[in-house]
Amino acid sequence: MNPRSGRSAKTKRQRGFMIRTRLVAFFSVLVLIGVLGRLVWIQGLDASQIASRALAGRLVTQPLPADRGVIIGADGTVLADNADRYQIVVDQVNVAAYKDDDDKPLGAWGAAKAMAPVLDTEAGLIFPKLSGDKRWNPVATGITSEVWREIQELEIPGITAEKYTVRSYPSGAVAGNLIGWVGSDGVPLAGLELQHQKQLQGKDGSRQFEKGLRGDIIPLGENDTKPPVNGTGLELTIDPQIQLFAQRSIAAAVKDHKAEWGTVVVEEIGTGRLLAVAQAPTVDPNDPGGVDGANRGARAFTDPVEPGSTGKAITAAALIEEGLVTPESRFTVPDKWKAPNGEEFRDSSPHADEKLTFSGIIEQSSNTGTLMAGQKLSPQQRYDYLTKFGLGKSSGIDFPGATAGSVHPIDKWDGRTAYTVMFGQGVSATTLQSASAFATLGNGGVRVPQQLVKGTVNDSGRVSEIPPKEGTRVVSDQTAASVITMLEAAVAEGTGTSAQIKGYRAAGKTGTAQIVETSDRESGYTANFSGVAPAENPKLAVSVTLQRPTKGYYGGTSAAPVFSEVTGYALRQMGVAPSTEEPKLIPKEWK
Repeated sequence: MNPRSGRSAKTKRQRGFMIRTRLVAFFSVLVLIGVLGRLVWIQGLDASQIASRALAGRLVTQPLPADRGVIIGADGTVLADNADRYQIVVDQVNVAAYKDDDDKPLGAWGAAKAMAPVLDTEAGLIFPKLSGDKRWNPVATGITSEVWREIQELEIPGITAEKYTVRSYPSGAVAGNLIGWVGSDGVPLAGLELQHQKQLQGKDGSRQFEKGLRGDIIPLGENDTKPPVNGTGLELTIDPQIQLFAQRSIAAAVKDHKAEWGTVVVEEIGTGRLLAVAQAPTVDPNDPGGVDGANRGARAFTDPVEPGSTGKAITAAALIEEGLVTPESRFTVPDKWKAPNGEEFRDSSPHADEKLTFSGIIEQSSNTGTLMAGQKLSPQQRYDYLTKFGLGKSSGIDFPGATAGSVHPIDKWDGRTAYTVMFGQGVSATTLQSASAFATLGNGGVRVPQQLVKGTVNDSGRVSEIPPKEGTRVVSDQTAASVITMLEAAVAEGTGTSAQIKGYRAAGKTGTAQIVETSDRESGYTANFSGVAPAENPKLAVSVTLQRPTKGYYGGTSAAPVFSEVTGYALRQMGVAPSTEEPKLIPKEWK
């Protein structure tokens, strides 16, 4: 072997080794630089992002629901409020450790037996909810604070509760048709709850906090609270005592006269404030499903009817205001009368010709006599006075489903309607509108917009009153007084004697309107009575409607007694002094 060639091979191996060593060292340095760079990134540049992600994992955001505004009556009675309720939940792992005082294991079955009597149920129904390995499981909802306190006293490990708020109606069905209700999801579905949703609901807040591994709040951790803004409440003009009495009175009338439904409106004269808006059947907001859907609203706002002969009061006011008749004007009234256009009309029953004053015509509720006098009014005047008294117009209260009734333009009147509108047929009005028309007469001829919300209630319970709106003159004070005198005669001696109030003078008008038969409904009647009291200084206007009574359908026999009961009670409730003088009535006949 050549010695030189041996040294050359050795040198090559050494060089190869050195190259490999240098490569290994080079790549090792690269790896080390990468690791060091990553460490720098993690510990420095990316630390804030990692910390943010970690914080996000610890942060919990809880809603802070705003309390809904209360609704109270004029006397402070709470009609709608918020009530605390609890959902009982269980940590099934912890409840398994339940023991008695002697340290004897009872477990989930023992807990079920202890809780069952408090929850008014059976242990066998609760046990499946308590037994298992779930760390959170609902047991019962809708639990009152009193029941929850009893559960707490049992000292069962793993049993906790989550509080929430529900809408409650402490006065039950009192004004339920006006209040409406809120669904289980917090959405208002009817009445004032719906109408004033934006004001009542408030604005929810939130609470954000940092929790530890066990779910405990970290005292010095991130904590941010945005308090809720509670809703603004409502104070109504409704007097709950008068409302309750009116509801009972109209409910009895609906039952006694076998009517489909009935309404009563009590309005304070001069302010337009509604002291009662009652109906039967009505609704309890705590259980709206307890009545048919048609009876869950406020029919006094939403269901117009023909006012019948109560509309003669408007015709009388128009004739006197225009100087076309006086209460003493004389007429010879037949039981049948033919209008100039050939249309024939008759009174409710046949009679010989009667010599009646205009006051006597209203007192006796004569259709033919009203038309003989009313023909002096032009069709435009007839229309104008109907609308001036509020028929066919909004009450000014934007109540859900409210209607303005109907007074058709005169170019839509046929030859018969041009006359029937003067005794309350061919037009429609709600009980609310009828009350407003009579309140206008009782207020010296000034029509004041009706009011249902008297003021607002802030979170501390302070009431800010909403003043009544300005009125509009419809007829003169003298005209109004003349009509009230004629209406007083109708109660004292005419068709409305059942409306008389012990101790008080009353003025009013009966009405009975026939409901025309349709393809899906038989004919029927609407019975009405509207009036004011005391007649010498009116404080209240009250209107009563009974729809389709089948046992005594005349307004004088079915609706007038309700007027007497409700108006008498309301006057006494308000402390109005009884009348001290006898009425001075205009003779109804002439010789």
